[in-house]
Parts: sequence; C-alpha cells; structure tokens
Amino acid sequence: MPRQQGLLLRRNRYYTNFKVPLDLQAALGKEMIREALGTSDYREACRNVVYERARVAALFEDERRKLAVLNPPQAKAEKRLLTVISEREAYQMAARYLATFEHKFGKWMQDEGRFLEPHEREEMRSNVQEDEYDLARGEEYKGQPLDGTRELLQFLKDENIECAVTSPAFQTLRPLFFAAHLEYLGRSQDILKGDVARERNHQFKGVHFHSPAIVEQKNGKTINDLLELRKQTIQEFKLSQKSADASQLTARLLREVFGGDRQLSTIQPEDIRQLFDLLRRIPPNATMRYKGMTLPQAVAAADKAEDQRRLSPKTLRNNYIQITALFNLAMGEKWISENPVKSKRLSRSFEDNADTPPRPQFTIEELNRLFRSPLHTECSQGKERGGRFWVPLLSLFHGFRCNEACQLYSEDVKTVEGITFIAIREEREDGSKCEKKLKTKQSKRDVPLHPELIQLGFMDLVQERMADRSCPRLFPELKPGNKGYFSDSFSKWFARFVELTVGSGCRATMHSFRHQFRDATRAARLPAESVARLAGWEDGEGPASRQMNHYGRGAGYLRTLAEDITKIEYPGLDLSHLHATPERARRSRNQCPARIEAK
Repeated sequence: MPRQQGLLLRRNRYYTNFKVPLDLQAALGKEMIREALGTSDYREACRNVVYERARVAALFEDERRKLAVLNPPQAKAEKRLLTVISEREAYQMAARYLATFEHKFGKWMQDEGRFLEPHEREEMRSNVQEDEYDLARGEEYKGQPLDGTRELLQFLKDENIECAVTSPAFQTLRPLFFAAHLEYLGRSQDILKGDVARERNHQFKGVHFHSPAIVEQKNGKTINDLLELRKQTIQEFKLSQKSADASQLTARLLREVFGGDRQLSTIQPEDIRQLFDLLRRIPPNATMRYKGMTLPQAVAAADKAEDQRRLSPKTLRNNYIQITALFNLAMGEKWISENPVKSKRLSRSFEDNADTPPRPQFTIEELNRLFRSPLHTECSQGKERGGRFWVPLLSLFHGFRCNEACQLYSEDVKTVEGITFIAIREEREDGSKCEKKLKTKQSKRDVPLHPELIQLGFMDLVQERMADRSCPRLFPELKPGNKGYFSDSFSKWFARFVELTVGSGCRATMHSFRHQFRDATRAARLPAESVARLAGWEDGEGPASRQMNHYGRGAGYLRTLAEDITKIEYPGLDLSHLHATPERARRSRNQCPARIEAK
C-alpha cells in the first residue's frame, strides 16, 4: 500500500481514499470517498491526490455550512442553581423521577423486553430484586453508599441543575430519591413478571407517568416564561429602559434561587420567605464586587470577609414590589391561582421606615460655594459654558432629573405666544426617535424657562447651538454611559466635583436638586397640579382629582406655569457673579420675550 495519505491501490490503479467525518456521513450518504485517479504511476498519483484532498476538504466545509443553516446551533441551556427547596417541590422532583423511570422501563418492556425468553426475564427480575435488597440494606456500590446520592446526582445532571452535596436542598432531596428508587425497583419486578405495577410506598400513591399531577408539572409555566412575559409587557406598553433595568436584580434572584425552569405552581410562601431572606443578605453592587459569583455565593463571600454592607431598605422595598408585581402578572394570565408573595407579615417587613432620614440637600452656603468654584468663575470670565455649568442650574430651578437635562436638544427650547419653555420629550421635533429617554409617561412635559436662567445668559447658548448644524444636542460634550443614560457619567463627575468644591462632609448628590426644587415649590405655596406638571410627577391626588386635572391645559395653562415658576427662589443664594453682561442680558431678553415678572 502506498504511504501517501488518501491513496488506495487496487489492481495496479490508484484511487482516492478519504474517510467522511461522522457528522457528514448522513448528509453525503457515504462513509468513504473513493474515486479513480486515472493512473498507475505512483508519483503522478501522489501529485493528483494533493488536489483531490483540497477539493474534498472544501466539499466537507461547504456541507457543514449547509447543515449549519438548516440546523442552527442551540443555545446552551441555562444551568439552574439549587440551594434551598421546599418539601413540596422536593417531593414533586422525586415523583417525576419515579414516574419517568417507570415509563422508560415499561416502554423498554413493550419494545424489547417482551421478546425475552422466560428464563431470561426471570434472571433479570432476580437481579433487580438483588439491587432492591442491597439498596434497602444500605450496601455500597463501587465504594459509594447506596443512600439515594447516586440516583440524585444523575437526575440533577440530566436536569442541568447544580446542587452542592452539602446544600440544604440536597439533604432534603436525597432521602426522597432513595425512597423513589426503591419504589421503582419494586415496580420493575412487577412489570418483569407481567403484572401491573403495584404501589408500595404510600408517599408515591397515584404517581405514574400519566398521572394528572405529573402531566401538569411537565406542562406548567415556569420562571423563564414569566420573565419573558414581563419583557413583552415592557415593550408592549412602551415602558422606559429604567423600568427594564430596575428588574434585573429581581430576574437574577429568581433564576439563581428557583431556577429558570421552576414551575410557578410549585412556588409556595415558604419558598418566597427563603428568597427574601437571601435578598436581605445580598451586598450592594454584588455583580461588580463579586464578579463571576452567583448571589448566594456573593452572600457567602461577603459573610466570610465580614463585609457588613447590605442592600438599602429602599432597594429591598423596590425588589419586593417588583416580585409581587411579577406574580400578579402570572395571576392575570391564569398561570397561578394565588400570589405566594402576598402576605401582610411579609409586606410589613418591607414597609418604608418612617425614621429614615430624608435625602441630604445642599445648604445655601454650600450652594454659594458650589457656584463660586473655578469652573463657574472661569466661565463668567469668558470661558465657554457647557453642560457641567448648566445642568446643575437647570435641575435646581426646574426640578429636572439629571438625564432629562443632560440629553436636551437645542430644538427642545421653544417659544409659543411669547413664553419660552423647555420641552422634555423623547422624540425629535419632526417626531422621529432619538437617543433620549424618559423615566415615566408623566415625564413628558413643557417647563417654562426660569427668569434666573435668562439672567445667566442661557438663551445665548441656545442660539449658538442652534447655529451649529453638526450636532443637534445642547450639550454635545456630555457622553452617555454604558446603558445609554447621560446621567450615569455626569452624576459620578458631579459627586467628585462636590467633594473637591464643598468638601467630603457634604452628602448631597445631583438628585438632591430635585428634592430642593420640591421644597421650593412648597415654600412658594404652588398647587400640587402645577408642581406635578413642572417636575413630571403624578398629581399626588385621589383618582377623582387626577381625572379632573387631566381636563383643560390649553395655551393659557403654559402661562400659568410660567407665572408659577417665577416664584421658585432660594433666599440667600447669590448668582450675580454669573449673570451675563448688561449687553448680553439685553440680547437674551430680546431672544426670550417670555420673561414674566412674579406678581
């Protein structure tokens, strides 16, 4: 035989001899590719086979591409982590194990076992009986105790479940799987004798493959189904990305504790209590601080490191509300008959603590120091005023959320009937979509420009930016974070800025401006409807009042809001050093005829 790979000599003639890979044999319909090379000369055959080898390799590659299109690779199934389990779910898993094995054995008997000779069937039954005897006595198999561990580990592997042998869940499951396997061996002997499988253990009375409980368990809706439904709901009702982001911890918690394939109908109040016990122990920013760990692992790592930091009461409350809403969604779809999260005792444990101090705010002295920083004084001396100059002022005098102010477009500053206002919206002037995001549907609003911003020369910036056709944004130098929110990076910068300017003792943040704006509206005695409209909140009234407040709001309402916003003031705050020069201020007033003096 020739040494050259892929050559075959037959009757003094050379042929190719290439083996078809196993994954392509069915598609090509052959195991070997043998074709005549048309020569009996060894050297010529060696030259020709090189080209044939390349052609066959290309054939294999082309065939694999075709198969990839017809049979795209399946995404790897998510592995379920199981640490704790209720007695009910543990029993249902053991029952499913028993029913599945009994069904497989019965099917084998129907397809193959019935052809066994009587003595072969009896010998097999004797072997099963011996296995049952060894299991009942607690004998060992290959050095491992026959206590249900072997059966349980195989079941967990088949179900793609990760469950540590030392975990509470494993200790709950093991004796049940021991009993289930013992029951299976007993029933198998009945089937081998040609009898109907007899129930031995009262725990598994009525448990068979076609039992209603088993069928319902296989077909029931799961955690993954519920999370997908919520995702569709967010898209259908066009809820903000913030709503989706806020539910990430909830989704991760449910998947890691219960598993994505967990049947909703099997989740009991006891399971929910265990879920929230874990939630209360989760350290903040666990994803970043404990990379690559599951939440239970992060809790264990934090405990080992004696890290006492835990999620804030507000975060706990928000996650409780999220999980409650999720199971309410399942009830609305008739997937479950009652919500396992609903419990007065549980709800009270997540109630807001009345003693929790309000969010820290800036004192007037701190505000004066903040706006006399080099950043602001240099801007007042001619340096260009960008987003870092204007965003805090917009938030202080208008109650804007940080992202609302950062993402403004030049065209969002508009004048109608002599009133200049800022349109907080997601879309462009022509109705097209852009990168802007709003938190809620109430966030969309028109807010009249405060007179102090006119004094500071805000309209000069607007005119300059409108003349720049290269970028429509009012603050093009501000960049969005990884999730698309401009507030992410700006808030981090502002925290550093406050520490350098005011001192590390100041606990106020960018969001504190919104709280200060609310206090300023209280001091000005503004009606709740005006406050809600200016800041983008709900009216804060009862259902009847909210319905009443939705009526009207014609062109005159904008003038009412313009009059109201002029009453927003902060006694003792001095921004005169930032005011525009008389000439620029006069030009700003001409550009913005909407300034309305407070009555």
